[in-house]
Amino acid sequence: MALHIASTKPEVPDHLFATHYRDEEDHDDVLGTEENSPINVAEEDTVWIGFMDIVPVIGTVKEAVELVLALYEGNEAVIKQKEKAIENIVKMWTLADEVAAAAAKIPLKEKVIEIRKGMITECSKDPSKQGTKPPTAAEQTARQEKVEAIKRDMLEKIHIINPKFRGDLKEQLERSFRGEHVFNNGILKFNLNSLKEFTEKHYISELRDNEQKMKELGKHPLSPNTEKEIQTNMVVHFDKYEFYVNANGVIYGEYCRALRGTLLDVLRHRKTDDEKSTNEMKKVIDNMNKCKAYVDDMAANKWINETQNKKAKNNKNNEQRFKDVRQEVEANMFNTDRMLDWCRRVLDEVAPYFKPRQ
Repeated sequence: MALHIASTKPEVPDHLFATHYRDEEDHDDVLGTEENSPINVAEEDTVWIGFMDIVPVIGTVKEAVELVLALYEGNEAVIKQKEKAIENIVKMWTLADEVAAAAAKIPLKEKVIEIRKGMITECSKDPSKQGTKPPTAAEQTARQEKVEAIKRDMLEKIHIINPKFRGDLKEQLERSFRGEHVFNNGILKFNLNSLKEFTEKHYISELRDNEQKMKELGKHPLSPNTEKEIQTNMVVHFDKYEFYVNANGVIYGEYCRALRGTLLDVLRHRKTDDEKSTNEMKKVIDNMNKCKAYVDDMAANKWINETQNKKAKNNKNNEQRFKDVRQEVEANMFNTDRMLDWCRRVLDEVAPYFKPRQ
């Protein structure tokens, strides 16, 4: 069963690799304690995993894995204090309640997580121990040259819509706890965020305070399968010293800002047939699709080549799955006609109480 935290996320030890997420928007649903459960048994398609340095310890019962880690760490005080629990682990299935009650009191940090069985190949090594040698001076120089090349490409794409942009770019040294998305996860919230900005700027509280209506109007037009691919399936984890630069975060951010600006112009003037506004919108969207502004190229290249993802239930290889998602994003999400249709829906909804600001 999954672990839950009500308010804050604990600090994750360096040797801990968490890959089991339930809700992409719930940042705290990673580690924690399961209340009112005498023993933590994994669901049918998941297992518990912890690491003894680079050696994985895998089991269907969380307490069993925690006890193995306690023994490995050689904490004599804990082992002596919980001798009975360690002895009873052998009889886990007949004395589960006694084992859990004893093991639950061991003062361990959270070192055991629940993951899908299909992720075991990805977790076969402790990621914090992979590539533990930092790059040499020569390698670091080569990396910096790569960063500069990526920066030039980034600026070239952004200058199409914002010639004055002068942002910087550096190698990503810290690793995202949740991994890197192939398609920017912000795609799924673009409409909702645009709607929020519109209702706030024009004080349309009748819509802004209607949570259900905001959710309906702000819903993205993508299929459930494509949503799952973007949000959950198409995610990769870069090793500690693996080269990675998050250029897409900058590119996508600038394109979103430009596209949202054209959307707000259309909504503010209450005209979806204004030639100037629609031409600006079309320019941004056309270039957005042309340069794949919503795709993290480094994450995409890594994900397409990962063998474990080629075993998808739909029997499509990763490259085809990538093409399918990109095609739907272009056709149904970042498409001028679709965007104008969405603007009409919003304007119809706010017509009774929208007073445009001059």
